[in-house]
Amino acid sequence: MLRSALALLSSLQVGLRIKESIERSVRQAVVVAVAVVVLIAAAAFGLLAAYQALIVHGFTPAAAAGIVAASLALLGVLILATLPLLARKRNQAPNMLAAGGEGVGMLDQGVGKAMQSVGPVTLLSIAFIAGLLASRRK
Repeated sequence: MLRSALALLSSLQVGLRIKESIERSVRQAVVVAVAVVVLIAAAAFGLLAAYQALIVHGFTPAAAAGIVAASLALLGVLILATLPLLARKRNQAPNMLAAGGEGVGMLDQGVGKAMQSVGPVTLLSIAFIAGLLASRRK
């Protein structure tokens, strides 16, 4: 009986978590897309300003373009050199004793979330129906 009720509760909670995760991912994707567009515009404006500043200070257009290209190449090499420093470290396997205690805590949190999202009366009726179904199997 308890297993059936927990399975039903777990499916409600999984659906809610998936929905929240998708909404959070969509919001993050929109923010990242806007940030990328703004950064591209800023980079284009900066390159144009640097090119014009070099021309004003007496460089020929070809020399100014070469200096800007070399600066971009150097920046690209520096970014590629820092990528290994920013790489994520792999997590070690979790401790089994700690995982057992976390499971009970997650179950308690799951019941609390289900109680808030579904409501106590609905959850009680689901548990009652699950109990009836589990008792009829014997």
